[in-house]
Amino acid sequence: MSCCNPPTISCTGSDAQLVVGDHVQTSNAKVTTATAYARGDLLILSDVNVLTLATDPKIWNVIAVETITAAQATAMAAAGTEYAVYNQGEFDVTQCSLGGVKLTAGAQQTNARARGTMINIELRKVGG
Repeated sequence: MSCCNPPTISCTGSDAQLVVGDHVQTSNAKVTTATAYARGDLLILSDVNVLTLATDPKIWNVIAVETITAAQATAMAAAGTEYAVYNQGEFDVTQCSLGGVKLTAGAQQTNARARGTMINIELRKVGG
């Protein structure tokens, strides 16, 4: 997939943009069954290419591209279908989340931004 032509993702909810740069890159990984993923969730990618939800903003390495339900994840896992994740680019830190819950201002956002810098994912403070 080209870094200059990211996939078009149809999302519901706020008009706020997760992607704020034009140098995003995606890859695919296996989902965990019975786990819902929200666009912007910080995720942990295992050494066997399986995703889990991050619970600590200091420990993550990819970002969810789109929202899927736990039932959809279970069906994807059963079918062997992989899920797209962002592995590089510029993103609005206020649109990032842990398990569907937006990161709080302050320590959570700061910790997530520091981790992102180490892995070539820039979490920006947009408009502030």
